[in-house]
Amino acid sequence: MNDDSDTLQRNLLELLQDLVAFTTSDDSGVVRPVTEWNDEPHDARSNALDLSILQDAPSANAGHLKLNTPSFKGETLLKLGEIPAVQDRFHALLKHRLQTEIQRNPPLFPWESEIHDYETEGAYGIASAAVTAASDTLEAQRVPAQVWLNQLKTLNLPIPLPENLLGQLLERCQEAVQSSLLEGAKLVKAVEDLFPGQAQALNQLAGMVMTSPARSGAVASPPPGTNYPPNYESAVPAQQMVLSLLAAREIIAALTLTISLSQPKLERQWLTDLGALSLEADYAAEAASARLRIQATLPCGGRFTLQGEHVQASAQRSTAGNLSVELFDFQPHESHMLEVCFDGQEPLMFAIRITD
Repeated sequence: MNDDSDTLQRNLLELLQDLVAFTTSDDSGVVRPVTEWNDEPHDARSNALDLSILQDAPSANAGHLKLNTPSFKGETLLKLGEIPAVQDRFHALLKHRLQTEIQRNPPLFPWESEIHDYETEGAYGIASAAVTAASDTLEAQRVPAQVWLNQLKTLNLPIPLPENLLGQLLERCQEAVQSSLLEGAKLVKAVEDLFPGQAQALNQLAGMVMTSPARSGAVASPPPGTNYPPNYESAVPAQQMVLSLLAAREIIAALTLTISLSQPKLERQWLTDLGALSLEADYAAEAASARLRIQATLPCGGRFTLQGEHVQASAQRSTAGNLSVELFDFQPHESHMLEVCFDGQEPLMFAIRITD
């Protein structure tokens, strides 16, 4: 009887070892779950197991052992704690497989149609080429006008405008003042790139802006029937157009020096990051020719150039102080441009208009 008991225990231990070895085997690179046993006919295999054990087991104990194969496997694995081990192994293999697939076929961003290589940006990760290009474009829009933007913060507008918008308007207004267009056309030219495809609306709104009251020290009055939100970003497109046109009108007026025989002298000041730039224009006309003199007080080293249709004069200095230039022998109605440039900065362009 003892021999029979020992034999039964040995058979049980061998069977358990075979089960554990089978469920943890990774010969094929993946875990073989217990359910793979179903590949063969269940009845034949279960009968073979039952018979191999019952041959050595006493008939009285056969019912007590309850060696029904499926439930026996589950109870055995649970007792040995092997199911968590198999799960951990399965998760590790699944993770490795996913990593391999991702390296072989990297996922794409929603805006990508093919894989792109991105340059690293410092120690904090990868910067998208599109983001870098957009940042460079914004920087290119702001840097040339940055030193001159202090003056634009004093404009008399219904609500303040963003600094980057003022920088773009200043750049476009400098181009507009050099043209021979009428005032309304200059306003549209200065803002049309900000509102593509809205030429008709801009022309209509420019007419309203030109008829609005002149601004001299007080906050600009908007065209009749216009109500503005607290900031530019929350304004509707039509309001943004009017605000941009009002700002363009102010900037063009600040960049235009108008003198005549009845008002031969004019002074203008422009606030900059480096200090105040002061300009003084002096005009005189004689029987044979006219004379135009420009004196400037620079807050730092720089230069300025006065240019007519056929003549040009320039002066420069390495430190802050006064400079002056003069032009002779030009026709009274010729257009003149004044370019002021601080060392290491982009220039600022003024238009000089001589009227009767």
